[in-house]
Amino acid sequence: MEMLDTEVLSELSALGEDDLRALIDVYFEDVTLQRDRLRAAVADGDAETLAAAAHRVKGASLSIGAARVAWFASELEVAGRANDLGGCDDLLRAFESELDPTREALNAVLAVEFSH
Repeated sequence: MEMLDTEVLSELSALGEDDLRALIDVYFEDVTLQRDRLRAAVADGDAETLAAAAHRVKGASLSIGAARVAWFASELEVAGRANDLGGCDDLLRAFESELDPTREALNAVLAVEFSH
């Protein structure tokens, strides 16, 4: 699976560099908050909160083209909805390990797309 959905990013490039950069910044601010909710939900065994936070991350990630982050969020959402948190520690670690590389990849796309 590709890290980024290039079709989504191509569409988003129509926003222009400043607006797209602002969108990416807001996305990562929210994903950081949701990551903290995901951590707490897994630690507390709170399947409902896990599903809700993962759903939010999945939607935001799909909207910005962060395909692999969206996939892990989707897996966490499914686990939460099924009230099956058994493998969520590993899923959460994998999800978290995607965040920095995704940020770097999105910034690289911005640099290429809007190089002057």
